[in-house]
Amino acid sequence: MAKCIFIVQGEGRGHLSQSVALKEYLEDAGHSVEALFVGCNNSRPLPDYYRNLFEGKLSCFASPWLVRTPNRKGIYVGRTLLFNLFRTFLYLKEVRRIRQRINALEPDVVFNFYDVVGALALKGVSPSVKRIGVGHHFYLHLDGYRCGGGKVLHKWFLKLHTRAVMKSCDHVLALSFREVPGSEEIRVVPPLVRKQFRETGYEPGSSYLSYLMNEGFVSDMITIARDDPGFQVDLFSDLPTDTPVPPGIRLHPISDKAFMQKMSGCRGLITTAGFDSVAEAVCVGAPLVVVPVKNHFEQRCNSFDVERSGLGIAADNISAEVLQRIRPVDHTIFREWVNRAGEMIINQMGE
Repeated sequence: MAKCIFIVQGEGRGHLSQSVALKEYLEDAGHSVEALFVGCNNSRPLPDYYRNLFEGKLSCFASPWLVRTPNRKGIYVGRTLLFNLFRTFLYLKEVRRIRQRINALEPDVVFNFYDVVGALALKGVSPSVKRIGVGHHFYLHLDGYRCGGGKVLHKWFLKLHTRAVMKSCDHVLALSFREVPGSEEIRVVPPLVRKQFRETGYEPGSSYLSYLMNEGFVSDMITIARDDPGFQVDLFSDLPTDTPVPPGIRLHPISDKAFMQKMSGCRGLITTAGFDSVAEAVCVGAPLVVVPVKNHFEQRCNSFDVERSGLGIAADNISAEVLQRIRPVDHTIFREWVNRAGEMIINQMGE
């Protein structure tokens, strides 16, 4: 059986969720995850459930992260580039450290969940190690894929990052909401959804559920709650749980089990347009509205794909009018597609 190592981009929570799901698939098939390298920063600490799940195997490393706007609804692309440019020497030290650890552990396979520092480290590992890149961003490099609008420079930088990861891999797996043809370079595979979401049923409730990558969108829900005393939402974010909010808004720390339990009986999910929150909600069967983070080209593309795939609706802001539009969708075909992920990805390890 194969010895595996994960390299995980820590910006946002989606790559963390993907790595948990892949760990489940690998261990069910008799493989092992020997070590995990995760990009960390002090402003967004790793959730406790994630550290506990990989206890004794997890190592943090410095990796590029996004500089957010003061209203916490968007990101600064230029400032993000400059901030990370000044940290280049630190990142290069991490490249050497990760590479040395991988060579010392002698794994059979390394999965890189879209981290550019990890990509540089993989360029110098033993040729006997199979390197597999996992992420939905690779979708941008498929012929015929279109994502309209946004700034050309933002798209160019995202594709540059993606290309750097691709060049460090023997196999590239593009996670996709729907089954479409891949290319000679890219294999299209289903989303990596954790077992608890794949096996959970759904019964509509009276309270919305929300996960927000950028907490600035909480101001939209505060406006709704003030105008409508009957509005109820369970909000999972990095906000302190004692933050003053109207009574209809209940704040929760990031917790995988609590989030899943709330999703199985929510009125609908309100979330920023991260790939994995969408995949989990649709797999469960919850109605969905996504709001892309400003200047975040990837999330803009995700929001287009949500509507293009018939999984939910996309909006620029959260409002009472937007929430009135969300409806349940038939998730049968999507769930069948998701259930093929483990077999398809594990097959790539042997090719």
